[in-house]
Amino acid sequence: MRSRGIGRFFAAALIPLLGLVAAGCGGSHLATSTSNTTLVTGTARATSFAGAGCPLGAYSALSSQEMKQSMDGAISGCFRVAALSPGHYSVAIEAVLAPRTAASDKSFSAPSGTDAGPLVRLKLSPAEGGPGSLVEVTGLLSAPPQKKPASVQLCWDGCKSGLDYEGVPIRWVSPTEFSASMIIPAAPWLMSGGNRVAPLASGNYKVSVACVATISGCGLAGSEGSSTFHLDVGSKITTWCPGTADCARLTASPTAVLPGDVVKVTGYAPLQSIIGSNQPYQFELKIAPGVPLSEEVSYSRSPKGGTTVLMGHGVFTVGTPPSWASLGKVTPGTTLSDGGLSISQNPANPGLVVWCSQGQIEVIGPNGSQGISTEAAARELASLGYGLMGASAPRCGSVALADGGSVGKIVLASFLVAPNSGAPPFVSVALQTFDGGATWKLIHTPVGVQASGFAGFRYHGSSVQALFAPMTSKTSGVYDATGTPLVETLKSGQSSWVAGRLGCALRGSCVTFGSYIPGNCAMNGSTQSIFYSNDQGATWLRPSWPVQVQACWPSELLSISLRQELLVSSGSQYFVRESVDGGASWKDIGIPPIPGASPGSGFSGSSAELQMLTNGSLLVTGQRGSRYQWYLLPPGSHNWCSLKGLPAGIQRSARFVPVRQVGDALYWIPPTNGSAAVLHSVPVASVKC
Repeated sequence: MRSRGIGRFFAAALIPLLGLVAAGCGGSHLATSTSNTTLVTGTARATSFAGAGCPLGAYSALSSQEMKQSMDGAISGCFRVAALSPGHYSVAIEAVLAPRTAASDKSFSAPSGTDAGPLVRLKLSPAEGGPGSLVEVTGLLSAPPQKKPASVQLCWDGCKSGLDYEGVPIRWVSPTEFSASMIIPAAPWLMSGGNRVAPLASGNYKVSVACVATISGCGLAGSEGSSTFHLDVGSKITTWCPGTADCARLTASPTAVLPGDVVKVTGYAPLQSIIGSNQPYQFELKIAPGVPLSEEVSYSRSPKGGTTVLMGHGVFTVGTPPSWASLGKVTPGTTLSDGGLSISQNPANPGLVVWCSQGQIEVIGPNGSQGISTEAAARELASLGYGLMGASAPRCGSVALADGGSVGKIVLASFLVAPNSGAPPFVSVALQTFDGGATWKLIHTPVGVQASGFAGFRYHGSSVQALFAPMTSKTSGVYDATGTPLVETLKSGQSSWVAGRLGCALRGSCVTFGSYIPGNCAMNGSTQSIFYSNDQGATWLRPSWPVQVQACWPSELLSISLRQELLVSSGSQYFVRESVDGGASWKDIGIPPIPGASPGSGFSGSSAELQMLTNGSLLVTGQRGSRYQWYLLPPGSHNWCSLKGLPAGIQRSARFVPVRQVGDALYWIPPTNGSAAVLHSVPVASVKC
């Protein structure tokens, strides 16, 4: 078990975000076959948004798409193919048009003296021009407003059904005069309420202003002033919008892909709304199974009112990725887990297991167990100015055990605290005790960071490493979880820390996790970066994908050979990924459907998790719907198997908590109702079909 931050199992709510582009198609890959499906082999893989021509999304934490539109309607963007089942799919742009509600329906109260706020006289310069023209908008008020807004809403072709320019910055020239700028549309636009596309045609159009009076509901009351712009389309007639039904064009490239590939989408679509003066609203993508037969622009009623519009249909085919069985016999040389170590064992002393209990730390060995109180740790943290979480004897979040030579056993532990006795965000601070918990002191901190930058313990050979996240700047006090961690090392037989560096696995490829900073798993989670090195740790690089894992769910990096690495992620729709170039690039590996898990939803809404055992088998534990049984997927197997000889009661006791492999056994701490926590374990050798 490990520390997972606040609200550990609320992380299930984050999983749909990771599969955003999957829409209604599911987010968990099932290694099944589908007729009439093209098998993709040897395709060029664009594993980053930047590599596919969309640099804005290259290192996005959770976003699986990046779309942009220009004022002439041109669409350009990318999406990463979710872990979809093989088959044909289409990608469309999805827009939601809110219903145009009358101001009276929202109890809007306009200022006295006018029907819709302060009277504004607008002047446009120039007052005529072609599509894409830059127009200066000047507004003259009859009297100074009570509050001068920094932005207003401009409308093209009316504020009730035309094109809205939201949050347009304005400059106050005098107490009664402001100026702003806007780009005239160079493409057709969606008309709210009318469920149709307004063509780009020559004629006179109203340019209006709203929300100069910054009161609740101002955007519902119509304009506060208008002027007329004459649009002369001339030869710039839109050729891609011959009619409303087919007024969109999208193309997906490449058209034959695997889960995890990046697809670029190009084409044209009507404008929906404008942010500021010239930035069209960024659309969402909708991925749907099958080849669409509907019109290029279709309308349907939104579940929450208003209208949902789908525009364009780019078609692509998802092939079958390499299967788990195709990997054959795999046996991890080393295993590195993400998150914090709330149960651990020093490889140099495999006879002792140390774990975080309630108000103390337990050390279990051949001669029994020893309890180490954390009351003195609470006093030390309070003296350092940190606000404690929980009881006077706090529970640690991560723990490690070191051989201190002449000083004996050194217990290391981190505690979640509030910095400067304040409110969230919370941080971890690591302490050490040489005398069985009688006294606790801060572990040594690298130059340039503070104790609150602690980012996890690591065992490296016979040594223990303490990681610290670098700060974004020397004085910011903000830690960069994406930067290469700073490292302090406590060598076996020593009692003093020395400066070290992030280490490679002792066997296999050089891939590792970065800083672990606990986060709120009920909200934005806690991400942990992935690094790889081509020079044995002298320099570290980040792959373009996956950049990081969601540390609110268990993940493992497993070195199989010098260049082969596996990533097993319970918090991802891509449960198993493989790298054959030392961590520089990764591909999805399809696994058979997991018993009890809903096809297409991964572990969303459950406490299930996946891990690889030292014999190379995958093990699934935790609650999945009404199931809690453990299942095993041996190397090279096409099917999961139920376990033999492991009582149902033992499996049930672990249905809501993490199960972690430490040494030769699996450990977990069942939930308690106020009673003392008890560490449960089973030998790995007993987990078999």
